[in-house]
Amino acid sequence: MVKWEQRFETGFEEVDEQHQSLFNYINDLEECINDKYFEGARIEIILNFFQMFCATHFSLEESCMLREHCPAYEKNKEAHGKFLEYYKKFRVNYKPAKNKEELLKEFHGVLIKWLVNHIMKIDMNLKKAS
Repeated sequence: MVKWEQRFETGFEEVDEQHQSLFNYINDLEECINDKYFEGARIEIILNFFQMFCATHFSLEESCMLREHCPAYEKNKEAHGKFLEYYKKFRVNYKPAKNKEELLKEFHGVLIKWLVNHIMKIDMNLKKAS
């Protein structure tokens, strides 16, 4: 389980609240993996959340960085684009896959690494810009 910590706070309440939701959904995904639940409504809700999250949260973050004249704006936008490409490929491969457990475990690991690294290396620039 990945745990929200104060060190992840950007100083932008809405961004931080959305990050906390993301942590919760990552943990829900981990529960699905542990319960061997790889198909059905629960997993679809979680995977659809990530799609919705990317669209809304990335837009929010980018607009905050733009508004605050944050020097990490372009780097953030690029990182978001790369993650979206990864996620799209994951979704295309997941639905017909016979190895759903393996794909979900990989996706879960990527999510944790990406989120922590992204917040600490890029999103923290919001804190410096405000």
